[in-house]
Amino acid sequence: MNNKQYKVYTAAGEYHHVYNSTLEGALGWAIDCAKIVRGSVKEVCNDGKETVVFNCNQKANVRTN
Repeated sequence: MNNKQYKVYTAAGEYHHVYNSTLEGALGWAIDCAKIVRGSVKEVCNDGKETVVFNCNQKANVRTN
């Protein structure tokens, strides 16, 4: 089972919140949260690898849904 998490970080790079991908809409919630704190969302896989999927401070984001 591929259980991902979406971690939200503030603009200063501090951990803010996490959402589990097993919940429908988790990525959207994480992005909404990141917009409020002007931060970013990183997708975290089981192996611990983190990939930025949304960043308020970039003009073009990798993923928005």
